[in-house]
Amino acid sequence: IELVGMTPMKIKQTGVGMAFVPEDRLGMGLVGSMGMTGNMMLRSWKKGKGALLNKKDPEALANHIFEDLEVVTPNINYPVRRLSGGNVQKVLVGREISGEPEVLMTAYAVRGLDINTSYTIYNLLTDQKMKGVAVVYVGEDLDVLLELADRILVLCDGQVSGIVDARTTSKEEIGLMMTSIDTKEAN
Repeated sequence: IELVGMTPMKIKQTGVGMAFVPEDRLGMGLVGSMGMTGNMMLRSWKKGKGALLNKKDPEALANHIFEDLEVVTPNINYPVRRLSGGNVQKVLVGREISGEPEVLMTAYAVRGLDINTSYTIYNLLTDQKMKGVAVVYVGEDLDVLLELADRILVLCDGQVSGIVDARTTSKEEIGLMMTSIDTKEAN
């Protein structure tokens, strides 16, 4: 399916399952005053009938994420804004991948996280990639992008300056593309 130029609503209408892990974890991703269960309900609210929501499934999902991702919290109903950044990110990524998306977009997925949590998130995203999910990483750490990505779309002044194979490119080549210097001229 060709998705280029389509709005998120149009993509959704094609039946492609999408998930998004935003850079602003508590501002756009989760409701800070709610616990894990409440935040899991945000993913399943459309399955409810009228004013009634099934709280059983989101609670089971919250428990699953709590156990599998080793989220450190007093309980699954503890406000997520009181969790560490790494635990907030585990809750957010866990919720988004639980929907089994076909496209998973992440913006700065490990920014500000400790090294252990960063590797947990990297492994979760790599597992999704291995399952055939199209994982889109938005980031600026070239070492991370070169390690995780298959292809890297490079921007310069808001325009696409090229797409490179992450296995065969270098930080230098990407850097030149980011500055609009022709890589052939530089060599």
